[in-house]
Amino acid sequence: MKKVLVLGAFGYFCNQLDGQTIKTRNVYNLLHERYAGKVWRADTLKLKKNPLLLLDLLWKLIKCNTLIIIPCLNNLTYIFPVVYYLSKIFGYEIIHICIGGWQVEYFKGDERFASHPFQLSLSKKIKAFMPEMEKVDNDLKLEFGFNNTVVLTNFREIDISIVNRNNTRTLKLVFLSRINKKKGYPTVFNFAQYVRENGLDITITFYGMVESDDKEDFMFCVSQFPDIVTYGGLLSQEIISRTLVNYDLMLFPTRYYTEGLPGTIIDAYIANLPVIATEWKHAREFIKDGETGFIVRFDNCQKEFDARIMELYNNRKKLSVMKCNAKKEALRFTETNGWQVLSKYL
Repeated sequence: MKKVLVLGAFGYFCNQLDGQTIKTRNVYNLLHERYAGKVWRADTLKLKKNPLLLLDLLWKLIKCNTLIIIPCLNNLTYIFPVVYYLSKIFGYEIIHICIGGWQVEYFKGDERFASHPFQLSLSKKIKAFMPEMEKVDNDLKLEFGFNNTVVLTNFREIDISIVNRNNTRTLKLVFLSRINKKKGYPTVFNFAQYVRENGLDITITFYGMVESDDKEDFMFCVSQFPDIVTYGGLLSQEIISRTLVNYDLMLFPTRYYTEGLPGTIIDAYIANLPVIATEWKHAREFIKDGETGFIVRFDNCQKEFDARIMELYNNRKKLSVMKCNAKKEALRFTETNGWQVLSKYL
């Protein structure tokens, strides 16, 4: 029986819920449900806490036929080269599934990254390198000569029977993501001030893990708008869809320019929610401006961000049409589509 090992950040032991852990769990669950062989997992977050687990990882590497690695930046830098050279000893193949959209900048270097020619050379030699976006795939081929890439977008288990349930006059906005300043929460609170000043019938709910560096500031901001803003804590993947259907519009004013395909965009579409997002590098690959959401400028976005929300506040017919478009768009991101790509390499 063939064996597959998934190596990435699962985060069950510390209840870490973010785009990285959710994607890693989704890949493992997909394999566990559909792959005919045996599927193992190894949690890089646990390895950092308990180095003795390296022995368990080594045993699984010796026994597996395929390693699927889902690395963050640090793991691509340090763990990937190690498991690459071990593959030459133990004979397993490697599939690299990317998180985010920063790989081109990581390899060639920019103002945030030093260049990584060593990791680049190894990445071109493995069985498959799977970016989330068509643009990253094209850039890897054109700039670096990759011939082992294939796009694997994020995916979800999708219940097509889900129907958006908010029929009230109140426009209900939601933010679902890691919560830090670079994910854009100051932009949302600036809009909350606009709501207060104009007496609008709008509420805003935040869900997600609040990062420690910004926790005090974020909670203070929440406390300033008790009649408008609520923090709902963490949402497990199992209840995201049936929670989001009670809202009208997803807010995603990210300040991370190299975001990949944020899972929150897919979660929004599944719940029939259009998205208002800043124009990060890959925004137009996943949001159809004016159809499944609105894309506002990346810098100095506040006025345009506020105006787009108000456009839908004042035109509920247009909001209803965009909700229908979002529901159709969700079908791009089914588990079946993900499996059709991944299964060819196992």
